[in-house]
Amino acid sequence: MIAILCLCLCTFAARELGHSAEVRGFHSIDAARVALDAPGGTTGCPPEWSSLVAARLCALGKLTTLDGGAQDELRAVLGDLACVSEVGEVRVIWPDGLQVEVRLREPVACVQSGSDYIPVAADGTLLPGYWSAPPDFGLGLLPVLGPGDGAFDLALAGDVLQEARHQNALSVAVSMREHLSREEIGRVGRLLIDAGSAHLASVSEAGTRLKLEQRRLVLWGRVPRSMAPGELPEAQKWAHVMAALGYLEGPEATDWDLVDVRWDTATLRPR
Repeated sequence: MIAILCLCLCTFAARELGHSAEVRGFHSIDAARVALDAPGGTTGCPPEWSSLVAARLCALGKLTTLDGGAQDELRAVLGDLACVSEVGEVRVIWPDGLQVEVRLREPVACVQSGSDYIPVAADGTLLPGYWSAPPDFGLGLLPVLGPGDGAFDLALAGDVLQEARHQNALSVAVSMREHLSREEIGRVGRLLIDAGSAHLASVSEAGTRLKLEQRRLVLWGRVPRSMAPGELPEAQKWAHVMAALGYLEGPEATDWDLVDVRWDTATLRPR
């Protein structure tokens, strides 16, 4: 899902980062004073992105509401950010402000880069920022796109997933966001999606595997992007996963180490 935020560069009657509001001059705007505001908040996106935008715009220095060229430069700088997918028209806020609506790419997964984790958008774009563990931006822990073999150790924000195994894993991550609530994603916990064998899925080959905490394994089968005929619907697979997690709860809890969710009736293997 893509978040729509409003970017304000007003030195008059606007929220600022690290500064008190004051009028600096008619038609004059300090590009270092910037705030990202979104109706309903920015849940799902890293709060650090506000500082990133401010740092990039700081290089523009002073802008003026009368300078159309400066406004085009502002849009270009915003459009170059990996976390921004679309930049709207610049609107003048009298007397000394500019407002532009931007679409942000929302993280739906992450990849391991060395000892850090980089968020990934639904279109496969690697997003700005490094975290020491799979991050949670308010919608549950981001699943890791496996297998975690060092493929992203030199990756940078703005890179796009190229390998089929990573694209396949991403399609499962997107499916999870579409079919599970924030609370359900929280119950899943830390998750690694290994789709390296997705193209081999058959009755005897499990294809994609989901690796949960406590060494629990989910046999997933084909991935959503394969559009394979006869494959169990994604919603039903996730329902199987949640039912299996339910066995771990309550006074009669049953521990397990594997569940096969590829069929109408899931098969669970107790420890």
